Amino acid sequence: MKKSKAFLLLFIFLFASPPAFPQAAEDIQPILVEIERAGGLKEHPNANVLVVFENNKVVFEESGEFTSVEHALVKILTDKGKQNMATRRLPYHRRYSTVRVVLARVIKPDGRVIPVTEEFIKDGTMEETQQMNILEENFRRIKITFPGLEVGDSIENIIETKSRPLIQDHYNDFTIFQVDDPVLRKELTIDGPASKPLRFVVRDGELESSQEKKGDRIIYRWKAVNIPKIEPELGMVTIADVATRVICSTFKDWKELSRYGDSLNVGKVDTNNELKAKVAELTKDCLTKKEKILAIFRYISQKVRYMGSSMDLGAFIEPHEATYTFEKQYGVCRDKSILMMAMLKEIGVKSYDAMINLTRRTDPEIPIILFEHAICGVVMDDGRIVYMDPTLELSSSFGETYVGGRYVLLMDPEGKDLIQVPPIPAEQNLGAIRGETKVFEDGSIRGQVKIDGIGFYDFVLRSIAKQVPAFQFPMVWQQLGQNLAANLKVENVKAGEFADLAKPYEINFDFSAKDYVVDTGRLTLFKIPFSTQAFDLISIGIFQILADREERQYPIFLFAPRGCREEEVITIPPGYRIRGVPDPVEIRDGPVSLTMKASAGENQVVFSSDFRIEVARLNPQGYQSLRKVVRNLKRFQKGMIILEKVEAAGQGGGR
Repeated sequence: MKKSKAFLLLFIFLFASPPAFPQAAEDIQPILVEIERAGGLKEHPNANVLVVFENNKVVFEESGEFTSVEHALVKILTDKGKQNMATRRLPYHRRYSTVRVVLARVIKPDGRVIPVTEEFIKDGTMEETQQMNILEENFRRIKITFPGLEVGDSIENIIETKSRPLIQDHYNDFTIFQVDDPVLRKELTIDGPASKPLRFVVRDGELESSQEKKGDRIIYRWKAVNIPKIEPELGMVTIADVATRVICSTFKDWKELSRYGDSLNVGKVDTNNELKAKVAELTKDCLTKKEKILAIFRYISQKVRYMGSSMDLGAFIEPHEATYTFEKQYGVCRDKSILMMAMLKEIGVKSYDAMINLTRRTDPEIPIILFEHAICGVVMDDGRIVYMDPTLELSSSFGETYVGGRYVLLMDPEGKDLIQVPPIPAEQNLGAIRGETKVFEDGSIRGQVKIDGIGFYDFVLRSIAKQVPAFQFPMVWQQLGQNLAANLKVENVKAGEFADLAKPYEINFDFSAKDYVVDTGRLTLFKIPFSTQAFDLISIGIFQILADREERQYPIFLFAPRGCREEEVITIPPGYRIRGVPDPVEIRDGPVSLTMKASAGENQVVFSSDFRIEVARLNPQGYQSLRKVVRNLKRFQKGMIILEKVEAAGQGGGR
């Protein structure tokens, strides 16, 4: 997730003007005093940069038009801080805003100033679209480079933005007061008409706040000093989920926002002869409505290129007509949602344009347009809504399981309230790993593995197959296999076609390892191979990396509930009998559960495992549940299958 400045600009699309020259020399003295007073690594030993101050002032009108001025001073304390701050990237949309760089400069410790002149400000289309051979002039990015930046320097900039309203006759804002470095002072001032009063809430912290009525306007102020840094944790949720933040809006309720969002779609769910013909072609061999819906969904998800979430800084941006997206064969998330609505309309299926957040929670108290993504809500004959994401090229299921537990806002002319989708259990996102392992008298093992999954697990497997070159794909499983045995060898890796969503995606391979068993003379011992979780690509990192801390302050972001079932049949060599297997484990603690057991037969051991996490965000209490599960997992993994050699008849006496 992006840092606070990205969120501040989340729905402010910028258009660059040539920067002004820096302030006169006499104006630098107050800034130098601020820099000196701020201190450095001695006072802030764990910081990379120090936000000396950040002041944000916004003036909005009844129409929703607004002007914002951001004035920030940042001190560079480390090489990492220099690397992070050397450039600043500002996405913008040319139809909506203009920006004036009032001031941009580097301030040296001795007071020298290096201005950011026009040559260090580059304005162009986004690299993502260039790589996709897409020419979309309205979506652009400004890159500001701060010349000669070194550790100990400071960066000061003032940016003035004048913006048309993304929401006509309304204003809303989302401002983060905490980042992963200390902030000595931050202020937010919003000046608006009394006829459009702000509704606001402060989340995850306390701020000094005030309101002042001046004539027909109200001035709102929030301020904090010495704001502690957020200490990043591996796998944590986005900073926007846990930072102290202000959320404000002139909308009365979510229904009003739903109606406004729908108004942007008027005339966009259109059709023409070419689109009608394509729908007829896609659905001609389909026998059921579900098959028709899937045919349309897979066409849009796989054939209409997605411009990427980085393009999509405001899901509430006005979409293109469906026929335009169909002709161009590319679009942002909302364009693809509108196209799917238009194509579904041709087969008599009602659907909604639906807004959702993927990486952060939706704060339900205040209705704002801060949605990261648009998907399509398909209305089934029984009235239930199936949420489908036509930006997911490799989604094979009928409906996205990741929506469970998330908030969704449907665009509707009558207005819909914010909906929290019922939780979707890990059962619908399970992986399945099955195999057979043979143990040989020389101490080696050989086996076969088959891996597949449903829901989120299937999507991850397909995505990895797409991203990893075919010649490197076996190396993925070879590397994972080292968790089973250092000398393990993976061979004959075969996988299905990841892009064929009509067929289950499977991965099959053989493995072998020498000297796997331990011979003590009287007994032979070895660990159950699959108990190592070596081939559970999605869960192994949770066990090994995310559960290694005693405590966590912030939730772990898992995107969706998930789990994995494993089954292994282990055949022992002739002349041996089974004397012992590990004790079973069965634990359910909060949202995390694990069941592991081994059953002994005459010449085989049947092992089974079932691991699940039932939430998409594992809070600190849930993390302790995960730790408890991992402790029990490790206890089971230490257990051994114990074999005893059977003495031949007449040798040493029979039993």
